[in-house]
Amino acid sequence: MPGRLPFWHGDGLGRPAELGQALGQFVRETALGNEADVVERCRVGGLDHNATTNLIQLVGEQKTATGQVPSDRTLVVERFRDELGDWRLVLHSPYGQRVHAPWALAIGARLQERYGVDSSPTASDDGIIIRLPDTENEPPGAELFTFDVEDIEDLVTQEVGGSALFASRFRECAARALLLPVAIPESVHRCGSSVSGPRNCWTSPASSRHSRSCSRPCASACRTSTTCLH
Repeated sequence: MPGRLPFWHGDGLGRPAELGQALGQFVRETALGNEADVVERCRVGGLDHNATTNLIQLVGEQKTATGQVPSDRTLVVERFRDELGDWRLVLHSPYGQRVHAPWALAIGARLQERYGVDSSPTASDDGIIIRLPDTENEPPGAELFTFDVEDIEDLVTQEVGGSALFASRFRECAARALLLPVAIPESVHRCGSSVSGPRNCWTSPASSRHSRSCSRPCASACRTSTTCLH
């Protein structure tokens, strides 16, 4: 097998906010609705009996545990101690990683500023998780997640440069930059050059509609989809 250049898979983009809002609305209506109506709606939506039963049970357990179900209108913050005795703060939100990832950066900066804690909150499609060292004082609550609209953009901009969010986007761009044309070209085109002697440029038919003229240096003048042989 021919060798391949290394590449990276960046982190997934996560759930779009619009999808998260629709999901939150569905969960809210499930939590507040009549069970018979919920069962019928799930049946129409394509869920079988087992999936419907699991959904209703899951929503019921969350409502029993916290009194509220995270939805498009209500976000839930839980605090509890983990198996090591450290505090865990969990923000339950359906709005997806595209919203939660920059939000988590701002929370991390606030933790450092107010409490001197270097903790990197973990963001996912379903919320944000924060781990705090064991302390005798009352841990922060919902106020930790609340920001003024005027401050949040500048705060995220300051933090994003050295974050995993930036790294994931960088890896995604690097992977795209390493895309190569097919190993065996379907057609060969001759192109003129400003250097001595002609060059052969291999392009696929999809890229042949682009300019095929090469100049020195060839690597910078040729299209990304074209490989030039000197």
